[in-house]
Amino acid sequence: MSKVAIYDRTEARAVMLYDGLCGFCNKTVQWLLKRDRCDRFRFAPQQSSFAAAILARHGIDREIMLKNNSVYLVLDLDSGDERLLTQSDVTVKLLVLLGGGWRVLGSLLRLVPRFVRNAVYTVAARNRYRLTGRFEVCPVPSEAERLKFLG
Repeated sequence: MSKVAIYDRTEARAVMLYDGLCGFCNKTVQWLLKRDRCDRFRFAPQQSSFAAAILARHGIDREIMLKNNSVYLVLDLDSGDERLLTQSDVTVKLLVLLGGGWRVLGSLLRLVPRFVRNAVYTVAARNRYRLTGRFEVCPVPSEAERLKFLG
């Protein structure tokens, strides 16, 4: 796929880089797909070369990524303003971008100090495979969902 085609699919959208083998991450992606009525999100498994290139651009190598057990959210992809959010900041921003009542919940969650949010996030991330299982390969999205996946 050309860079132009990828850009068309990501313009003004947040791109979530998630662990494609993680049951919890995949359930979160499915949850977001059901609620993304304004088409604000795109998704890429961290195992993809697309995600690897973005993480490398931000100085995050594979070993650090695996150690951090973090989901990542890319804002303003391929622009001079590109930003990469991690840990609980991803959760807050996803909720805010969903809008409606979710925006309120995200705004309230933002009031909790980051170190507290990240401590809770870290505990959940360390136990995610135990809680929801692990896939041997990344699940394949349905035909209808495929346009929202990159990499």
